[in-house]
Amino acid sequence: MALHFVDIAVQKLINNHFKLLFLLILIFFNFELVHANEIQNWDDSIEKTKKETFQVETYVDGFDIPWGMTFLPNKNLILSDRNGDLWKVNYNNRKKTKINGVPEVRYSGQGGLLDVQIHPDFINNNYIYIGFTDFLQKKKKRTFTSIVRATLKNNNLINHKTIYKADDKFYSNRSIHYGMRIVFDKKGYLYFPIGDRGDRDQAQLLNTPNGKIHRLKDDGSIPKDNPFINNDNAIKSIWTYGNRNPQGLAIHPTSLMIFETEHGPRGGDELNILSSGKNYGWPEITYGKNYSGTTITKHTHKKGMEQPVIHWTPSIAVCGIDFYDGKIFKNWENNLLVTSLKFENLYRLEIKNNEVIEQELVYHAGSRVRDVETGPDGYIYLALEEPGRIIRFIPINN
Repeated sequence: MALHFVDIAVQKLINNHFKLLFLLILIFFNFELVHANEIQNWDDSIEKTKKETFQVETYVDGFDIPWGMTFLPNKNLILSDRNGDLWKVNYNNRKKTKINGVPEVRYSGQGGLLDVQIHPDFINNNYIYIGFTDFLQKKKKRTFTSIVRATLKNNNLINHKTIYKADDKFYSNRSIHYGMRIVFDKKGYLYFPIGDRGDRDQAQLLNTPNGKIHRLKDDGSIPKDNPFINNDNAIKSIWTYGNRNPQGLAIHPTSLMIFETEHGPRGGDELNILSSGKNYGWPEITYGKNYSGTTITKHTHKKGMEQPVIHWTPSIAVCGIDFYDGKIFKNWENNLLVTSLKFENLYRLEIKNNEVIEQELVYHAGSRVRDVETGPDGYIYLALEEPGRIIRFIPINN
């Protein structure tokens, strides 16, 4: 009889444990469902710099490697993820929606879905430009940088048009140095860089697209005033050459000059001002060395080759840049914001008469900083990796 009561007590205890376990499981999954779309606050700090104080907050997360950003006229964010996903983030509720119809990309090495930019007249034509790693259908490991234009309709890309595609003979198995940013100048011309693809000597050859900045009309045709338009041996889209692996382009708000940043090797990251037809020297001149520490060249200067506005040695792994043209960081007006992958920093450069007169580290992210953009609200948005997320700076009145 006593054993019978013991059995009943044990059974009740087991049942209660199962009920408790079941309840905990329900609570856990309910928590996961409720919070699946919520943003984790990875970044929460107040930063004080020489001229501005600001709050840092996580704007949206849940990405792999966010690569490029652009804002629509309605303030919604369009974001490219190197894994091939293109996202739209609603400004009001921060809900992210995947955009369909993105070109197939080769996501390998440094390649994948790269930059994204809207047409200057997007409000009327809904054009979006996408820079990505293209591949040959019969030899998928052979890749090159391409640009496609498409119309954004709801959450779909339609009416695709190839804006830039290199000849198949330039595609290579090297999955490095694709370059890539897309900017439009005030006249509507489109500029984009292609890196040397790991074949440094091609940056000096005008009959290859590697290691160059290119300039096109918005429909992909060649402007008649491109510098090498009458050179039978040159690729007509070339605007400048001797550029190693540029991943930053920005146009100064007042001077309208085009500023470019490019990765050096071991040392020698550069900030340049681009001018039609100029040679920026790589690999004939550089402040960097091979990754092994051996010498690339003894020359940092040569006649007929441009000098950088500034170079970073050791390398900071410079990436996206943007001139601050918002209204609320008043003391940073027209300052250049520069990202660093290696040191995980954002720098502020004050430029006067095409010279850097002040350089300040304004934020250490603790994650690789891939891109920076001034938002339509005047806040500053950064694309960070590991974990992939977008943060923003909100000024605090001093």
